Amino acid sequence: MLLSELNKTWSDAELAIKSFPFWERFVVLFWLFGPLIMLIERTPADIWLTLLSLIFVFRQWLKKEASFLKIFWVRATFTFWFVCLLSAACSNNPVYSIGEAFAWIRFPVFAMACAFWLGQDKRILNAMLAMTVLGLLSICFILSLELLIEGQKNGRLTWPYGDPIPGSYLSKACLPAFIISVTFAVSKGGRAGGYSGIFSLVTLILSLMTGERINFLIRACAGMLAALLWKPNFQRYFILVAIELFALVFVFQAFPTVSQRYVDEFVSDLPIHEESPYLKAFKPGFDAFVAHPILGVGPANYASECYLSQGENVATKCQPHPHNFFIQLAGETGIFGLLAGTTMIISILWSVFARSRKTHSGLFDKTAFVIPLALFWPIASTADFFGQMNNIFLWSAVAISLCAGARKQRMPNN
Repeated sequence: MLLSELNKTWSDAELAIKSFPFWERFVVLFWLFGPLIMLIERTPADIWLTLLSLIFVFRQWLKKEASFLKIFWVRATFTFWFVCLLSAACSNNPVYSIGEAFAWIRFPVFAMACAFWLGQDKRILNAMLAMTVLGLLSICFILSLELLIEGQKNGRLTWPYGDPIPGSYLSKACLPAFIISVTFAVSKGGRAGGYSGIFSLVTLILSLMTGERINFLIRACAGMLAALLWKPNFQRYFILVAIELFALVFVFQAFPTVSQRYVDEFVSDLPIHEESPYLKAFKPGFDAFVAHPILGVGPANYASECYLSQGENVATKCQPHPHNFFIQLAGETGIFGLLAGTTMIISILWSVFARSRKTHSGLFDKTAFVIPLALFWPIASTADFFGQMNNIFLWSAVAISLCAGARKQRMPNN
C-alpha cells in the first residue's frame, strides 16, 4: 500500500512538473532534491537555497510578476530587512554587518519562491513532503550507524556534518515530515497508523540521542500539538504519548549520560541563577539593547560588541549570539528591528494558520502552522538568527509550511 501511494505521488508530480515551461522543470526537480542536498554539508545546501532564490527573483523580473509583493508577510519581511540594513549602516562595524544583513534576505526570498512558484501545485507539494520523509529516513540511518560505530561524543552526535547539528536537521528541516507522521499515527488505524507511530517513535529517540535538548523539545511538542489538530483518536493519542514516555525513561536508564544532559544539566542550566550559561548568553543581549535601544549594535555584531563591553574581564564569556531570536533582534537591531522582525514572524504564522481554517484543508494544511509556531517559539533557546546552517534548515521547513493550502492544478504543456 505504501509503495502504491508513493508511486501515485510521483506519477502525479511528474504530470505537474510537465505543466511548467521546459527550463522551469529542472528548477522544480532541483528544489525537490533539497532535503537530500542539505545532508551533504553547509556549502552545497547554501548553494541550493541561494540559487533557487536568485532564479525566483530573475523569473519574476523577467515575467514582470510582482503581485506577491502585495502579500502582507512579504511586505513585513522586506520592511524588517530594510531596518536590518539601516541598523548595520549605523553600527560600529558597518561593512561586515551590512554584508551579513544583505545576505540574510536569501532565506525568506527562498520561502517566497516556494510559496508563490515552486510549491503552488498540490501534487508537487506532496512530492516535496515525500522527499522530506526520505531525508528523515536518511538521517535516521546515518545516526544509527554513528551510534553503532562511534557512539556519542561528549553526549552528542555529529554525522554527517562533523558538527553537533544533526538534531537541528531533524527538528527543523524534517519537521514537516515528522508532524505528518505523528498526525497520521493518531488519526489512522490499522497497519498504516501503526507503522507511522513506530517511525515517529524511532525518529524521536534518535533526536534524543543527538543531545540537542531544545531541538528535541521542538519535535516532541510540535508533534503532540499537531496530532490534536487532525481527526485525532484520543485513545491512540494517549497510547502513543505513553509509549514515547516509556521509551524516554528506558533511554535515560540505558544511557546515564543522556539522562544527565537532559535532566541534571538542563535543570542546572535554567536561567534562574547567576551562573546559568543561558543567562550569561542572554544578558549581553539585554545590555546591547540598553546601550543601543533604537537600532541596536548591527546584525551579526553581537559578539564583537560583547567583547568590547567586557574589556579585560575574562571571567565573562561572550557568545557569538545570545541564543534567543527575540533577544538577538533587540540587541542587534534595536526596538525597530524587534518590532519589525516580530511582525514578520507573526504575519508568516498567521498566513499559514489562516489557510488551515479553510473547510477544504487536508492533513498537512491543518497542521502546517505548527511549523513556524515551533521554530519561532519566543522563549526557546535558539541558534543564530542570521546564521547560515540554522537558517537553511529553518527556512526550508517554513517555506514548505507556506505552501500549505496549495490547490493549483496546471495542465501539462505539450
